[in-house]
Amino acid sequence: MEYSGPKGYEPLCKEISQWLLRSRSMGVSPDDIFITSGATQALHLLVDILHKEGHVFALENPSHPGIRTVISDKGFPLHWMTVDRNGADITSLYGRSISAVYVTPSHQFPLGGFLPANRRAALIRMAIEKDFYIIEDDYDSEFRYGGSPITPIYSMNASHVIYVGTFSKTVFPALRLGFAVLPKPLQVKWKHYRNYMDVQNPILEQAVMAEFLRSRKMDKHVQRMRHAYDEKRKTLLECVKMTFGDSVCPWGDTSGLHVALQFPRLEFGDKFALNCKSAGIHVSPLTQYSVSRDDHKDKLLLGYGHLNSVQIQEGIRALHQIIMNGK
Repeated sequence: MEYSGPKGYEPLCKEISQWLLRSRSMGVSPDDIFITSGATQALHLLVDILHKEGHVFALENPSHPGIRTVISDKGFPLHWMTVDRNGADITSLYGRSISAVYVTPSHQFPLGGFLPANRRAALIRMAIEKDFYIIEDDYDSEFRYGGSPITPIYSMNASHVIYVGTFSKTVFPALRLGFAVLPKPLQVKWKHYRNYMDVQNPILEQAVMAEFLRSRKMDKHVQRMRHAYDEKRKTLLECVKMTFGDSVCPWGDTSGLHVALQFPRLEFGDKFALNCKSAGIHVSPLTQYSVSRDDHKDKLLLGYGHLNSVQIQEGIRALHQIIMNGK
């Protein structure tokens, strides 16, 4: 019933270490695992720890607005890396002074690509030469539906990589449990910052999560949900093809719980999203995640993890009707 300290519940750190070995083939010591209130808290702490005066934080464009907001609210400078089907293009980093590089290499949010080995290797070489850290947000890595598992950047070189994970997608968002795998040089400063933020996560949830992992119920749960989400994904893609034909191109459909759809010659903005909401469906124009409102205007983001097959089919038909009426 006492304070347990800023590192987190040690049995949970041990079980996360074993979970990472089973699920991601990562050899991580429990001593290097720090429990957080989801990935967002980890990013808040890391931005403060890694900031260097006169240096930029490099982010993907488009990207999740959360990390962008965390950095910009602190007044720290940003640098944007263009994203293509293979994830972040890191060539723009050459010659820059960098505090840290944030990437979602296993399933780029929101376009869904994965960072190929040559870009990962080049990014690691750059981090070592320029002495900065890579923040690897392993977004949606548990839900991959085709091909071999994607090796984390952390497994290629742990000395300059901070691996951030969360149980929000694999268990449920209200759990508010995540973790960061920290290199040794950052751990003292992390403990200091966390001590004066909130000290620790609640112990009860950590103890339950540790048992969920120890009993291998987590493994069975993820396997079951991967199959369920794959069926939903197939329903969505089949319905999109039947409704829109071959003109609509999916991005990032081999992983995760969402897909980006490209509609050539069409443009979507906030008004379109409001029209969809009025019709009872929720879609996000990709412009909401881009630095410029002129980028990715022909793409929509659709989430399907929370829907059943009937809702997916009805939603695609409603989307088609709205687009047709818009013409």
